[in-house]
Amino acid sequence: MRWTVPAALGTAVVALAGAAWLGLSGDGGPASSGRAEAAPLPPAEPATLSIADGAVGVAPDAPLVVTAPQGERLGSVLVAAPGAAVAGVFSADRRTWTGTGHLKFATSYTVTAVTTAAAKATPAKKHATFQTADPTGSPIDFQQIAPDDGSVDGVAQPVVLDFAAPVTDRAAVENSLKVTSVPAQPGHWSWVSDSRVDYRPEAFWQPGTKVTVQMALNGLSAGNGEYGTADKTLSFTVGRDQETVANVATHQAVVYRDGKVFGTFPFSGGMPGLDTWGGTFAVMDKVTDLRMDSETAGLGDAYDIPDVKWDVHLTDSGTYVHAAPWSVGDQGVDNVSHGCIGTSDEKAEWFYDNTIPGDVVKVINSPRTGAPGNGYNDFTASWSQWLAGSAVPGAE
Repeated sequence: MRWTVPAALGTAVVALAGAAWLGLSGDGGPASSGRAEAAPLPPAEPATLSIADGAVGVAPDAPLVVTAPQGERLGSVLVAAPGAAVAGVFSADRRTWTGTGHLKFATSYTVTAVTTAAAKATPAKKHATFQTADPTGSPIDFQQIAPDDGSVDGVAQPVVLDFAAPVTDRAAVENSLKVTSVPAQPGHWSWVSDSRVDYRPEAFWQPGTKVTVQMALNGLSAGNGEYGTADKTLSFTVGRDQETVANVATHQAVVYRDGKVFGTFPFSGGMPGLDTWGGTFAVMDKVTDLRMDSETAGLGDAYDIPDVKWDVHLTDSGTYVHAAPWSVGDQGVDNVSHGCIGTSDEKAEWFYDNTIPGDVVKVINSPRTGAPGNGYNDFTASWSQWLAGSAVPGAE
């Protein structure tokens, strides 16, 4: 059986609708306003999250995306843990918000997202919480972090982070690091090996600069199955400006302090074929005496000297400025060493006493240049070369 609407009834419905539009009430009397009241606008719909509300055991590198329903946009998004908020960026149409950093291990996060739309009466607020996992896998370890926290260093001192294993996600590591200096100076990170990233300013640090390095490593994935489990911070102060120029062609070194000649000394550099590495080095460290064994430098049994005095360290391959009483007759005259800068006991002790880590030692007129990462020779590179070694281009 098919139901039909009588024509007369259909006409009545249309007439009633027309009467209401003309300003009449439903019973034929005058309406209280010039037109029927519009239906109320519906509220906006809440956003959705890529991490489920109430989730536990969330990986710190899990993607965190907040999305507004079709036709709506995000007014605000806040993802926070006690004492810290997670950074993120909105899409051009503000339909999505994407977290730009990593989360921390064993941490509770709260998400508050507000969605809005022009055709909706009121915004919608979405609340959610989730818990990240406890640390798993291998924790990130370092072979070296320099300089020491609280130290006073020279104007060429880089920040050195040498990881115990090669890093595959270099951009993630760089993005977790922040360097601030007072007064502010432009600087940037650059990878000098597959496991070591250094930070240097464009020019030498200004004397008196206060430098703070923040490493947001908790939850960071280095991309090789290793995760950071704790954040780290170190600070150091830049001391006076001391720069030494060692000329291997003239066998003379000139030490400048705050732009003025502070001292000089003759030396003997590396013999032909074992020439002292050229470049601009920051002093790594120093010791009062050191056993120098040629086997550790890959030179077989060429020498083994048990007690070399006043050793100022320049390269990982074993270059030092040190006392060399056995070559005094050649100092200032000829290069006869196996690569070090040797001078008299008196001059070596004076240089040792007046040198701190981070001081500049520039070796000029050498036929060979030290490879990147062989010591703290970051300033050997031009600024453009330095920036090219970053996984996150652009000066800070």
